[in-house]
Amino acid sequence: MPLPKDSERRPRKQPVRSSASSLIVDQVRSALFRGELKSGDMLGSETDLARRFGVSRVPVRDAFKALQALGIVEIKMGANGGARIAAGNPSRFADALAVQFKLVGIEAEELFEAEIAVESAAAALAAINATDEDLAEMRALLRDLEDKIEDRDAFTAGGLRFHLKVVDASHNRALIAYAQALIEVLYEAYAPQTEPDLARRVLAKHKRIYGFIAARDGVRASDAITAHLRQVRSRVLREIRGQTQPGARAGVA
Repeated sequence: MPLPKDSERRPRKQPVRSSASSLIVDQVRSALFRGELKSGDMLGSETDLARRFGVSRVPVRDAFKALQALGIVEIKMGANGGARIAAGNPSRFADALAVQFKLVGIEAEELFEAEIAVESAAAALAAINATDEDLAEMRALLRDLEDKIEDRDAFTAGGLRFHLKVVDASHNRALIAYAQALIEVLYEAYAPQTEPDLARRVLAKHKRIYGFIAARDGVRASDAITAHLRQVRSRVLREIRGQTQPGARAGVA
């Protein structure tokens, strides 16, 4: 798919990057966000783009590598090879976002605030969008949690799977990707050490959240998961700050 000339692409007041490969990346990225390129569109081979941009194949090769690292293109080698706009993969975005959260060093309190915002919105949508299959999967996860009350590690992992399923039932891919990233980064903070008494309280709260979703009551589902996660945040942050008794762990309540 042909790309407009560089002069047609660059906003007048935007600083110009120095390298030819960066300019190629900018143009492809801009075309993607303007809807001029979509998944499956062929950009062409190194030779094609080198001719189009009036550069050697070296900067085009560098641009292809950068675009591939960003997940924008897929590269096929060989005689009929070249770069094609990649298919979307929200899980890849979630993985990359989780890594960036760690690298930036975002504090646990900020991450919990984001998780509350994401899951409260997702629970409201789940009450509208959840299918019979979604509800059946939630029930199965709740039954599984009942069997894991005495297994602290397994209960924590199962509780987080339930939270992810609530978000998944929203059928909002942006919320799903954010939730996956947030829970991955927060997993260690949850401290898979949920004692049985706490696990029973958690299970009761999860059942309550499920009940509101199944009843198609988005307001109460959102309120219930928000209250639940605020309690989690309070407990975990106390643990992180060293305000709990020695040996006591936060859990997932």
